[in-house]
Amino acid sequence: MASRASKKVSFVLIALLSLFVLFSFFPLLIMVLTSFKSKMDVSLGVFHLPKAIQWDNYSRAFETVVPFAWNSILIAVCAVAGVLVASSLAAYAFARYKFPGREILYYLVIALMMVPTVLVLIPMFKLVAALGMLNSYAVVILPQIAGGCIIAVFLLRSFFAGLPEDLFESFRIDGAKELRILRSLVLPLSKPILGTIAVLNFHSSWNDYIWPLVTINDKALKPIVTGIMSFSNDYATDYGPMMAAYVLASVPLILVISFAMKYFVDGLTSGAVKA
Repeated sequence: MASRASKKVSFVLIALLSLFVLFSFFPLLIMVLTSFKSKMDVSLGVFHLPKAIQWDNYSRAFETVVPFAWNSILIAVCAVAGVLVASSLAAYAFARYKFPGREILYYLVIALMMVPTVLVLIPMFKLVAALGMLNSYAVVILPQIAGGCIIAVFLLRSFFAGLPEDLFESFRIDGAKELRILRSLVLPLSKPILGTIAVLNFHSSWNDYIWPLVTINDKALKPIVTGIMSFSNDYATDYGPMMAAYVLASVPLILVISFAMKYFVDGLTSGAVKA
């Protein structure tokens, strides 16, 4: 009886989880379906199947999003590289150096995770405007680095602090300086957690919408998420090509996550084991 009851519970849980998965993929299905529709098909409703597949939507979308995609790739790669370099140095200092006020400074950095991004939007805008950084790649890249370093420092500091001290002593006996220890010992051992941080920051940078929207007006510099809005004007929105552009915009993210999934899972697993 107990086994039958447990099987029933398992069946109900599997059914509920399957239903949740179906609901989570439902917007994606609607997006793909709409990307093949003409304007007439779109006007007939969300669930209306296209009378004829509009492949032209993808050709138009591809021509439009390619320049924006290069901008997003440049921004995301620079942001990820900046986060990895800056957070590795900061986390190593917090984990392996002893200096006055270390814990206070560390907790002040971590406290920034509790500040909603929307609260600092206006102060950040006024700051970058005063520095003359509007309509440039730097206005998007530097805030991405600053924001991404917070969680990265938190993750890396815990990982670095958990490494055996004997490893560091053996390198110091051989005459290695701290930067060499970081480069030759710590970073190779930290590949899984670094991969996790890289994936998270690439995803965040690629999908960032509000900040580029308010800081970049030059069409030649817009990232892909805001550039896709060129399919919309004051009078109408061409939903077919726009949804096709969103489908194309998701391809680089899918590729990055697919190639980095091993490091991402290993990073999450290593964090769980240390916790």
